[in-house]
Amino acid sequence: MNIKAKLFVCGEERELLTTNLNYNRLTDWNGKPTSALLGGAISVTFEPQMYDDTFVDWIKSDRRGNKKKRHPFNLYQLRDGKIVFYKDEFDGVELFQYNFQDGVLVNYYEAFDNQKGMQVTLTISPAMQDYRFFNNSTDWRRKSRTRYIKPWQESFIPPIEDKPYKAKTNDNRIKITKYTIRNTNNVEIEEYFAGDTIVLHVETINAIGKTITLNLNDKSYDFKYKNTVLKDDTLKDYVINSNLEKIILEVIVPEKEEIN
Repeated sequence: MNIKAKLFVCGEERELLTTNLNYNRLTDWNGKPTSALLGGAISVTFEPQMYDDTFVDWIKSDRRGNKKKRHPFNLYQLRDGKIVFYKDEFDGVELFQYNFQDGVLVNYYEAFDNQKGMQVTLTISPAMQDYRFFNNSTDWRRKSRTRYIKPWQESFIPPIEDKPYKAKTNDNRIKITKYTIRNTNNVEIEEYFAGDTIVLHVETINAIGKTITLNLNDKSYDFKYKNTVLKDDTLKDYVINSNLEKIILEVIVPEKEEIN
């Protein structure tokens, strides 16, 4: 199968002649590993183009002007990028990617050969790398078995935990979500007096077509609803017709109880 590869970094694209990466561990004389995982740098080679000075600027640049970056982290500039591998042609089917973040350009090499012509080689050392992204699934928030995060990274966000789907349960209980008293100018009030007309704003959920009972429990005043005095300040069996009900009441002086 013929494979093509293209580099995307610093806003530039380059069709690659070669690319390679290397992971390794140090071992003792008997072959026993004696170190943590090392390497992870990628090298790419391509024919020079007009804006290759972008890469020269990258390797020369630093962040010494950023007082928040302490030495030696202010000595280099980080870039994100990827190498995309295609089947047969550059516009063919994407096979997979080398994807990286917080990458540092550690080597810029430009060479001319009478037989091969001129070539540019970049060596990029990324702090965050995943060299088997498939099907454009370049989401760093997802877990990956091929991801390698180095301690000097600056952009890592913990991956999202995949949670099993949980069906929503239907809650059909009647709920009064908000209750306010307003005047006829739709201004919320805390006080009212005999002779005032007040409007109860009652917001509900799952209550349309149902009945509710409201108790104002006011020791100073009584109330009339549709010219009927509410017994014990209670409006019983009120039918809800919308999620926001506006109930008009008249504030009256309490009727004196007859003494036998």
